[in-house]
Amino acid sequence: MPSKVSETTPKKSRAKLSKSEENILAHQVINAAKQSAGRQEMIATAAYYRAEKRGFNGSEADAIQDWLEAEMEVDNELGVFDSSGIDFQFLTHKAE
Repeated sequence: MPSKVSETTPKKSRAKLSKSEENILAHQVINAAKQSAGRQEMIATAAYYRAEKRGFNGSEADAIQDWLEAEMEVDNELGVFDSSGIDFQFLTHKAE
């Protein structure tokens, strides 16, 4: 015989944050947004310099490759992948 599931829904805790907790949370959200925008700007700049290095010649695929390599370079610099202890720098170098 199947068991009957309780028809009562658990109440969610809706603890009110203090003003200082709200300010801290808002500050964290703003900092995260700034860091994300800064990261994107760093990637765009690095990709630009990669394109400049090859004389702005190439296809759309080359531009995408510039962006992806710049993204890996910036993430390595920011330590995005470093928290697990794995070194991802080999991904930024082209196979020879």
